[in-house]
Amino acid sequence: MANSDDQTYYVIPLSVQREGDAYYIGNAELGEFYEFPEDGLRIVERLQAGDSVGAIKRALGARDAGGAVALEDTLDVDDFVAQLRDIGFILPPQERDAYQRRLEESAAGDRRLSFRGNTALARALFSPATLVAYLGVLAYAGYSAWIDPRLRPNLQAFYLEQHLTLTLVALLGLYFVTTMLHELGHMLAAARYGVNSRLGIGNRLWDLVAEADLTGILSLPRRQRYLPLLAGMMVDVLNIALLSLAVGWLLDRGGDPFVVQLLQALVLQLLITLSWQLNIFLRTDFYYVVCNYFGHPDLDQQARLYLRDRLHRFSGGRIGAAAAPGALVPRNLGVLRAFSLLWVAGRVSALALLAFVLIPTLTRYIVRAYDIFASPAATRAAALDATAFAAISVALFAAGMYLWLRRR
Repeated sequence: MANSDDQTYYVIPLSVQREGDAYYIGNAELGEFYEFPEDGLRIVERLQAGDSVGAIKRALGARDAGGAVALEDTLDVDDFVAQLRDIGFILPPQERDAYQRRLEESAAGDRRLSFRGNTALARALFSPATLVAYLGVLAYAGYSAWIDPRLRPNLQAFYLEQHLTLTLVALLGLYFVTTMLHELGHMLAAARYGVNSRLGIGNRLWDLVAEADLTGILSLPRRQRYLPLLAGMMVDVLNIALLSLAVGWLLDRGGDPFVVQLLQALVLQLLITLSWQLNIFLRTDFYYVVCNYFGHPDLDQQARLYLRDRLHRFSGGRIGAAAAPGALVPRNLGVLRAFSLLWVAGRVSALALLAFVLIPTLTRYIVRAYDIFASPAATRAAALDATAFAAISVALFAAGMYLWLRRR
């Protein structure tokens, strides 16, 4: 819809953070942020000040006439204002109540848990004094493991001969607790800066994961985003240290071997989870750290656009799709190219792992359960144990695969 030059607009509450030569402008409550050039920021600021579209055109036109900005670097005011209307950042003054309705509709339609942490408590938990205590626990656990090999990771902790289902269910329950602590770390660290977050369930390829939505941290300066992004892994490291010390305490007091192995298996699972975070092609915690470091809003999305564009170009238009003008962020193009190669290599490796490790392993679980169930020598308890273990393992895989394929 064309804009009247006399039209003014209500601008919803927006935050602005500089990102290189551009700016992140968005609303933390809606969880929507966009990257705009400097001219976009100037237009938003003039709209906030109550200027009409015509007044903004005249102001930018007078500036351009003076040669302050190259013609190709300017924005078309009408087009940009229409874009702001389309994304809901500006509204006609008589429709300003629509912003509040949009917030209410967004909250009502969001199945994720909304988290509004106490800022004072969050600051206390992420204070210098707490950091000293945190490092002290890690240092003590590391020293204890150095002098006592029993506290080091037990690489055989997953190997079981009996009580398969009981161990799996117990391990899943404990891992669920540590996962919630991981996500709570993210959300409390964001709350330290007054940023609210949401918690939901998602997937990384075919793996089910808990997801803390920290989109609101884009309203913070770049250096303040690192703590919320890294807090989950910091909690994981603390859990590994505390669990290792607990294993040592149990061993010194003749603790139940089943409990000891269960805790050792949990430590091993947390170590695997930490190493998984390095797979930045899967939008892991470390992926967002990398994006933040290089000032890219979303390397994964950019890599998909870049690869489709290159396929379209190299195939003569038969494969892929050409990127729309301006769709690819030119900043750090070398980083995008390197990430695109890593993205392809990571996906190929993940699919190979699926085909040659995960599916064959699940198949062996099923075959083993069938063999035990069909064997006259097997007890009923052993047959039920193997069958339940295989069923739970396959169900978890199927749920993750369903979410992945549905999103595809």
